[in-house]
Amino acid sequence: MSTHTSRARTRLAMAVALTTAAASTQAAPPQFNDARAFGMGGTGVAAARPSGAALFNPSLLAADHSGWNDGFSTTLPSVNARYAENEDVVDGVDRIQDTIEELEVAITAATNNPTPGSVQEVKSGADKLGGQLRDINNEFVRGDAGLGTLFAIPSPTLSVGVHVNAQVRATVESRIDGEDLTALDNVASLDDNASEQEVRDALDPIYDQSSGELNPKSDGRVLASAVGEIGLTLARSFELQGQAVNFGVTPKLVQMRTFDYAQGVDDFDEDEFDASEYETKDTHINVDIGASTDLGSNDQWRVGASVRNLIPQTLKAVEDNGSTVQGRYDREEMKLDPLVTVGVAHTSGWHTLTADLDLTKNEGIGPAADQQWLAVGGEFNVYDWINVRAGARQNLASDTGDNGIEEETQYTAGFALSPWALRIEAGALFSSEEVGGAVELGMSF
Repeated sequence: MSTHTSRARTRLAMAVALTTAAASTQAAPPQFNDARAFGMGGTGVAAARPSGAALFNPSLLAADHSGWNDGFSTTLPSVNARYAENEDVVDGVDRIQDTIEELEVAITAATNNPTPGSVQEVKSGADKLGGQLRDINNEFVRGDAGLGTLFAIPSPTLSVGVHVNAQVRATVESRIDGEDLTALDNVASLDDNASEQEVRDALDPIYDQSSGELNPKSDGRVLASAVGEIGLTLARSFELQGQAVNFGVTPKLVQMRTFDYAQGVDDFDEDEFDASEYETKDTHINVDIGASTDLGSNDQWRVGASVRNLIPQTLKAVEDNGSTVQGRYDREEMKLDPLVTVGVAHTSGWHTLTADLDLTKNEGIGPAADQQWLAVGGEFNVYDWINVRAGARQNLASDTGDNGIEEETQYTAGFALSPWALRIEAGALFSSEEVGGAVELGMSF
């Protein structure tokens, strides 16, 4: 295998690794969800149990959860991952690298000893490569991953919880240069009897004759964001005019990171790759607040509201992301704005039905969509220690970003096994362009 092809394979491997091992970004990565919420459409503002209250509504740490999960609980750990692709990008890049290698061999033959046959090989390869580049232009591969640990001691007097989690998102996008396509089209239209000089002139914009390698301006980009937080949740139940109302607050230390790296499709070299050069980060104090109350003759209804990230924050990505073409990419901003969400839940001894609505929109960045979710979910007890879950959510803000991956309708499912004090949980998410999963191990006493 040629050095050129080896570098290209390395670039692709690194891109895929970044998307799957880390997780275009939205204003921030998706909110971290525990496995229960993951399987219930991402709901939790009125239905989260104590171990997950800090993720959705800190006041739920002081709410009455019917005994079985009102005691000390811990989650060690909760993990989720998602993968989305709006076209066959990864396989498309593979095919392009194979075609580049074949075309370089054909060019060498045609420029050393041009014949109608050798020129025809170059023309055919150029036409094939141009079509393949067009097929993946402005296409995207996106990956998300999250990891969290939570501890909770519920109490109507004073509840205390601690959580640590991180959620990351990365997108690999292809940006094909118009001059590359024009040059390939010119090569493909050469006469079969073209001279050596005519072949060289047509190839000149994209071919380095001294090295014998194609040198296109097209590139790929990895745009990523990450949010990690450590929070302490305090919650208490108060009686207001005869009605018990729960209030909670979560002061937290938050770290934001962005990563923006672009390089020519044939130039990526992992030995020259320095992540810190293309990364920005910021650490600050923020706070979540929430309230909830139970209604109905048997307190079967619960309503709640929360505001996450009460203090707005903005982090700019690097000014120069390494692209071979200046000005090709705008400098991105990652925003962590207040997210106001309301929720309602109906609960009995064998089921929970719930719905959440975002009242504020989460602004997209790069090729990501704006997001404002309406989500519904349910949990059903099919046996003493077996629960099944399902949910769906609809993005009310936008279905796609700037030619990005669809963010419209998503469906979820999940289950939980809770023998004795142990909890083993799993969830799944799928849409027309995205699949994901979550697993969790926890204990409640």
